[in-house]
Amino acid sequence: MSLAANGWHIAFACEIDHAVAANDLPAVGIDRGVANTLTLSTGEHWWMPAGLAEIERRKRRAQRVLARRKRGSRRHAKARRRVAALQARAARIRQDWRHKASLDIARRFATVVLEDLATRNMTRSARKTVDAPGTHVCQKAGLNRAILAQGWHGFETVLAYKLEERGGYLCKVDPRHTSQSCSACGAVDRQSREGQASFRCCQCGLRAHADHNAAINILRRNTASMIVEEGQPLSVEAITIGGASRHLGNPRLQAGEDVNAPELPGGLPAWRG
Repeated sequence: MSLAANGWHIAFACEIDHAVAANDLPAVGIDRGVANTLTLSTGEHWWMPAGLAEIERRKRRAQRVLARRKRGSRRHAKARRRVAALQARAARIRQDWRHKASLDIARRFATVVLEDLATRNMTRSARKTVDAPGTHVCQKAGLNRAILAQGWHGFETVLAYKLEERGGYLCKVDPRHTSQSCSACGAVDRQSREGQASFRCCQCGLRAHADHNAAINILRRNTASMIVEEGQPLSVEAITIGGASRHLGNPRLQAGEDVNAPELPGGLPAWRG
């Protein structure tokens, strides 16, 4: 039992017998980010609902109103309830999105590979102490809010049990250099990352969406060490298919992507900028 801004909530738990069928669906790698909440190795991009930005704007305005109210007054209590209601609404929207996105992925893939991210460490404050103050505190605080708003850990949690219910698996790999490695030739060079969304390999010249390239590296980092029961390497044939993007269920292409572009080595579609 818990109390939220919109009232009391009661949750009941029970054990049920659940037969898990064999799952022979393909594997997929997922890169989690801020600009793109999720990028799959298939080329799909997922974002949090666009309506969240408006709710966050209204919440910030309500917080400024709350700061001007006198503590203990009726106006202060009313303003505090307003802020709590907006926070609860944003949380419900994020939770709904996480469940819908994770269910869609769990229905299509047997193995999902994520980076083993220490979100708590990544969102640690940069303020430090008075004697040893941190640097770029405002920028770090903004990044922390953006990371927490994407709900990476919450998505991972719900995805894990949805995969387990369907006989699938959630695997995590070392995140180091996944965004700086070329998915075609394997070269690692930080200069290859031209920008937030652009990747151009300094060795082989491969051009790709940076998050898509990272998602393929994440998948291959796991499949490189996986062996199926028969002793054969796990197939990763269906690593890429087109470049569909998902935002509230409406697919669209990323700027520069071409569904008719020829595939480069490694199965990565060419990037035409």
